[in-house]
Order: sequence, then structure tokens, then C-alpha cells
Amino acid sequence: MKPSGQQVSLQIASLCSIFIYSKIAGEIISGLNIKSFFDNYLFILSCPRDQDGFMRLGSHLLISALILAVLLSGCTEKAENEKKAVTEGAAGSANASASAESAAAEGQGSVKIGALQSLTGDLASYGGPMSDAIKLAAKQINENGGLLGKKLELLVEDDQTNNVAAVDAANKLVKVDRVPAIVGDTGSGQSMSIIDITTANGVLQISSSNTGTEFTTYKDNDLYFRTAPSDTLQGSAMANLAKQRGYKTVSTIVINNPYGVGFEEVFVKAFEANGGKVLEKIRYDPSQSIFDSEVQKIAASKPDFVMMVSYPETGSLILRTAYEKGALTDAPWLLSEGLKVDNIAELAGKNAKGEYIIAGLQGLAPDQNAGGKAYEAFRDLFKAEYGKEPGVYCSNSYDAVALVALAIEQAKSATGRSIADNLRSVANPPGVEVSDLKEALKLVREGKDINYQGASGDISFDENGDVSGSYNVWTIAQNGSFIQGEMIAA
Repeated sequence: MKPSGQQVSLQIASLCSIFIYSKIAGEIISGLNIKSFFDNYLFILSCPRDQDGFMRLGSHLLISALILAVLLSGCTEKAENEKKAVTEGAAGSANASASAESAAAEGQGSVKIGALQSLTGDLASYGGPMSDAIKLAAKQINENGGLLGKKLELLVEDDQTNNVAAVDAANKLVKVDRVPAIVGDTGSGQSMSIIDITTANGVLQISSSNTGTEFTTYKDNDLYFRTAPSDTLQGSAMANLAKQRGYKTVSTIVINNPYGVGFEEVFVKAFEANGGKVLEKIRYDPSQSIFDSEVQKIAASKPDFVMMVSYPETGSLILRTAYEKGALTDAPWLLSEGLKVDNIAELAGKNAKGEYIIAGLQGLAPDQNAGGKAYEAFRDLFKAEYGKEPGVYCSNSYDAVALVALAIEQAKSATGRSIADNLRSVANPPGVEVSDLKEALKLVREGKDINYQGASGDISFDENGDVSGSYNVWTIAQNGSFIQGEMIAA
């Protein structure tokens, strides 16, 4: 049966509506502008109609043509957009490897450098002052032109003296902030937990306080450096100190991480080579808070002396426990530099007479005066800025930032690889010996070779990114301060 005009009109109108609504829904999903479709729909509603309200056939033909044209134009626009996206994506991929590091490091009017330090936790007594020294160097750099003509933006993160927190902070600095270099970490354990993150992402890591021995041979693609000497030197120096004192037997208690274990291994080897005997070796968990059994083992061994490698919070608990059990006076204790912080006597506590219980104890640490006049100048700057004396590794921290800045200026680029490739050039001989950061930046910008003489002493990186060092004995005075003693050869 042949359809009537009304039926034809109804069928075409239905098709029109289906096309219109389908296209509008599609455009909402695809994100294109649907305003034109509502305009066309209003046009449809105004088309001529017959007496029964149905659109005339000519109008339907016109509307059908309009819908087809819109559909085709939408497909064409979408295809063009997809083609453009593919083209731009290909171009972006081609340029990504060449520009990603530079764009990250030198973005939006600043050059970013990360600082990952222990601001809380067992090493907070170190991380706080070291961060101050890092900020002091950054301030001086910005007062003298910044880096590559831009402001140095220092991004400081707290690792909480915790490996998990260190990993989270490193991932943020590397993958979110996209820094080309990280000054840190404070502790060897935290640094070892993040070194694969920095190395895999082409980020330079330079620590001012890591002394763990295993960093020397770690496969880091020459992206790990440190401005503090390895415990390969300090462990040997401790054994030499024991020999000078005439000690024949020892018991050791060390923190069970790369710092404590590495120090212990070097010390034991050197002490035994000097004819000494190790009676007890104890490695404690950094998360411990009770040390009765460990102290009892040490006391029962009756050594000539006790050698302790620790951090301030846990170390002070061990010393307090030893005092309470009489083990602190049974034999002398020699402490590592990890306990040489201004508040160590306060942490350990006082006796009933109000006297510090660890007064008279001795230890070994890198010589803070190795930098000579350069250290004196740094100390004056630090005291003027913060109203206090710099602690152990503060000068090393200042030097770490200074060297990164000088390497960036010499390379004329702020990428991890370019910084690493230029560190030895600005730190090692030959070149003009310079210790003032302002003058060093000026010379490098003039294209001159320099040999930066750090506030922490002569800094010359070997093939492993290590530096040499010297050590001296320190004693805790009755008022809790430190008295510097004789130098000890490594």
C-alpha cells in the first residue's frame, strides 16, 4: 500500500528527531559545541507545516540535507582534530627526551633544586641545622644573580629519618617537582633507599653527611656525590685512636643501617689488624626504644672500651640506660660523629646532682676547622643569619649547594647529567683557588676554570664521587658543650 503524505511526513520527522537527538548526545560526549544543533532544531520547529501539523515534504528534504551536512562537518572536524593531536603528539615525543630535563629544571622563571633532610625523627638534631646551611647558600646565590639568570628555587622535604618517608619525598621531588638535583639525604640509610630513584631518573644526588661505605662502589651512573668523607676513613681513624689509648679489647654497639654497619666493619678490620680483639658486636634496630638487653651484653663482656655508632635520639637512650646500669663508668666509651650534636647532653639527661651524665665522654668527628679561613667566613655568616654556631656537616651542606650552583653555571644547563659532568671541573684542580661563593660564581660566568675550596675544607671528588677528610677528638664538657681535641690520622 502506498503511504499517505501524512505518513511520509511522520516518518521523515521521526528520522529527523532521531538524527538530531543522536547527534546532540554524541556531541555532548565528544565535547564539541552543541549550540549549532539547538539552533538547527529550532529551525526545524519553524518549518512550514500542512493543515494537520505535519511538515511539508520539501521542508523534510531540506532538513534531511541540513542534518547530513552537519553530521559530515562534525566528522570532518573530529578527524581534523584527531589528525592534529597525532601530529602534535609525534612532535612532542620527538622533542621530549631532548627538552624534558631542561624544561623541568628551568621552568617558569626559576631553577629548582631539591633538599631532602631529616627535619624530624632520630636525625632531626642534624637535619635542622644542615637545612639552615643549605638555605644560607641558596640565599647567597640568589643575592648574586641566581642561576642561569633565574632565581634559585629551593624545595625542602623532610624524610622524618624514615626510609618510607624518604622514598615518598624523593618521588615527589623527582617526578612532581622535577628537580635536576637533590642535596641529601641526611642519613646513609635514607640515601640508600632513594638512590635508585634519583639515578633511574637522571637526577644528581649529593649528600653532605652520608658516610656509609657502600656508596663508594654503588652503581650510580656517576650521579651520586658527597661532600663528607666515607667511614672507610673514620672507621680506620677510630681504630687508630683506640691503639693510641692502648685499648686491647672492645665491644661495639651500632645502628643497624648502612652507616652503622659500614662503620663497624671498617673499624673491626682495622682494630684487629692493630692486634685488638672484639668481644661483642651488637647491631640495634633504629625503631627500638628499650636497650636493657643490649647494654647488659656489653657490660658482661667487660671490654677495655665500648665503641658506639648511633644517632642522637636512640643513642641518648642507650647512654642513659648504660648510666642506669653502671655500664657507662665500667669502661670508656668512644662515640661516632653521629652523636656530636649540641643537645646530646640534654637528651641523655642529668643525675640527681643536676650534672650531665655523659660529661667527659669522647668521640671522633670530621675536623670542622679543616676549611681554615673559609670555614671562619662561613661560620660568621651562619651566626649572623641564625644566631648560633653551625654544627657538624653544616659547612659540608653549604658546600654541596655551592658546588651544584657552580656546576650549573659552568654547564649553562640545569640537568642532572650536566651538573654531574661539571662537578669535578669546578671542585678539583687545576683552576683558580677560590673559597668565596660570590667570587666563584663571578669567575665561572667569566669562563674561567676554578678550584673551589670549601668551607668544609678542600673538596676534590675522586672517580667514585668521594672526598678525603681529617678527624679530631671531641669531649663533652661539664656544661654539655664540646671541647675540640687532637687530630687523628685515618
